[in-house]
Amino acid sequence: MTELQKEIDQAFKLLSAIQVSGDGVDVMAAARGHLRAAYNLADRPEVDGDG
Repeated sequence: MTELQKEIDQAFKLLSAIQVSGDGVDVMAAARGHLRAAYNLADRPEVDGDG
């Protein structure tokens, strides 16, 4: 797990501790989805742009 993934994981855990209701549920679900995507992107090797 990279340092970036550790930070994303911590943010995910903190968001999970927040109680939400109503429209906030959809917003929280979207935020968590974006964090999951960022976590997965952080696992990919960097591509060298000097190709």
